[in-house]
Amino acid sequence: MDGRDSGDDTRGWFVPPPTQPSDLDITYAGPLPSLAPPLRGRRIPPQDRQVWPPPPPPPEDDEGYSTQPFPIVAAERRPLPPQTLPIPTPEPAPEPTAPPRRGRSVALRSAGAFLAVLLAVGIPTYVGYRAYVYGTGEADIVHVVQPGATGEFRHVAWQASVERIPDPSGKPELPERQWVRLVITRTAQDAEGAIRHGTPKVDLRDGAGRSWRTESLSDETPPETADNRIGQPYRMELVAVVPPAVADTVEVHLRPSNYRSVPGQSVEDMLKESEQRDEPDQDVLRFLR
Repeated sequence: MDGRDSGDDTRGWFVPPPTQPSDLDITYAGPLPSLAPPLRGRRIPPQDRQVWPPPPPPPEDDEGYSTQPFPIVAAERRPLPPQTLPIPTPEPAPEPTAPPRRGRSVALRSAGAFLAVLLAVGIPTYVGYRAYVYGTGEADIVHVVQPGATGEFRHVAWQASVERIPDPSGKPELPERQWVRLVITRTAQDAEGAIRHGTPKVDLRDGAGRSWRTESLSDETPPETADNRIGQPYRMELVAVVPPAVADTVEVHLRPSNYRSVPGQSVEDMLKESEQRDEPDQDVLRFLR
């Protein structure tokens, strides 16, 4: 075992052992070795260059040193020579015309006023007539029936009457309204008349051209052709509301139907026959009072 580990050795840890000579100098006094080989040539110190703001131009030469582009300056255009405008030639003044005669001016104004009145009155009348003809196909053909008489048309005899009645609803009478009842009688004169048992269109009209619609209350006409007997009158009742002033003078206007109910006839044959017959729906029976 090393003597340093003995208990009687009081030397420190870094104290040399007793066997080492004490007069030996272990300190190095020579030159230190270089860490890097020396560089050959002259060393140039680093240089910084100013970027922003731009440095001032060198005093010796500042051409082309600016970093900003120069604007393009357009050269001045040469002035155009003055143009000479042609001198207009004065036109001769028109010769004075004689003033129109007073009589002729009055005649022209009168003719214009008459034409304006004619157009204002005639055009609406013509347009209304054309609208009526266009809406109904053609103008109505009115067959006048004397009071109490029978109107015959297309194998059917018609009769009509009008009378005042109270309000069917039982409400109090109003001074501006009057209820009336229409009684229409239809009678087939032959087999063709029995076939023509379509419902007619009925309305009331006065002398001024006003019309009032009617509502059906009852109709005794059989819906089947076989049940329509020749010579048997069938009664129809209708009601309407008219002004009291015309309740005793309004007239019944009845437009018979062109419908023909032939027993055993198909719909296609009925339409084909209707096109072949081409009966216009423009005949109206007017029952005078």
